This record gives sequence, structure tokens and C-alpha cells, in this order.
Amino acid sequence: MDYQTLKTELLEPVYSGLSDADAAVLLNTENISIKQEIESHDIRQYLMLVDLLIVIENGASDAAIKAARALDIFPVFNMANPMIEGKFIAILDGLVADVTIPDFLEAHKNTILSMGNKTISRANELGLGAVREGDIQFARGL
Repeated sequence: MDYQTLKTELLEPVYSGLSDADAAVLLNTENISIKQEIESHDIRQYLMLVDLLIVIENGASDAAIKAARALDIFPVFNMANPMIEGKFIAILDGLVADVTIPDFLEAHKNTILSMGNKTISRANELGLGAVREGDIQFARGL
């Protein structure tokens, strides 16, 4: 536990007046959204389960070809990289708009994009791991 980092964090106004227990709960609450990588393997599994993988891989439209190639070229899509995220969303938008793949819906796009979202706690964001009431008490006493 990096108690100096914890002490600095506890100086923020949001923790003012909170008990040690309440501060620990607040720090451990997973309420911060971050972007993460999506593995092509996971996308392929999802598409297979909803009967769309073969349709996309065998498709002759530009949208289907782009999607299939992207899944081949990128082992992961780093959604924290704005360039990659933007291009990947454009590829999925192309599939939604593709009349030759009418079963690929906005809901499928949203499910795939949700794989790139993760919720973490402030404690994890700071690299502290799980914070206990005793950790708060110790850090405040420094």
C-alpha cells in the first residue's frame, strides 16, 4: 500500500468529514469508466454465438471485407487509442448499414463495443488495490 498516495488522495474535498469506513467504501466503489482492449477472439466468439461470423467472413460487401480483415489483422483493438476506437466504430457502423448483412444490428455493435468498457474504483485507478478502514486511519495519521 502506498500510504503517501492514499494520504494525498484523502486531502481531496470529497473525503472531508467522512469516517474512515465511509472513505474506504468510496475509494473501493467501482464507478470510474475506462477503455480497455477488446480481443478479436472474443469478438469472433460473440459473432459465432449470434450466427453472424460466417456471414461476415463470407460476405462480399466492403463492410464485410473490412470487418473480416480487421479481425484478422488486429489481435486486439485498443479502445483507449482514439484512432483505433474511431476506425473500429466506423467498421461496425458499416456492418449495421450493410443491407447484405441485415441481421447485424445496432444492438450487436453496442454489445461488441461494451467489451471495451471497464469500471474500476478510485483506489485501483491510483494503484492502491483494495483499501481498508485501517489503511485510511493510518494514512490520515501520517
